[in-house]
Amino acid sequence: LVKTEDEALEHIVALTQMYREQGRYLERIYKWAKRIGIAEIKRQIMDDGEKRKAYFDRFVFSQKFAQVDPWSERVSGKDKHEFRPMASVGFAQAAE
Repeated sequence: LVKTEDEALEHIVALTQMYREQGRYLERIYKWAKRIGIAEIKRQIMDDGEKRKAYFDRFVFSQKFAQVDPWSERVSGKDKHEFRPMASVGFAQAAE
């Protein structure tokens, strides 16, 4: 088990990168894990610090080119025009 938040992030990111590299198109992570085997995942991520660090580094490198934060875009109002009401209908008008 991991002892710090940084260790947890390294393990999670390494697992994500391993899945990105070995998973098949449209293959869910749980199906990939079943196909690869938990023992193999544990061997590469939990037991092999060098391999885990290599996966982690490749993931971090990849995010320099493909990182988009959709929540940040939403807060800045990028899609605000998509969520305006088309019309304002009062209750009396709707009942008629």
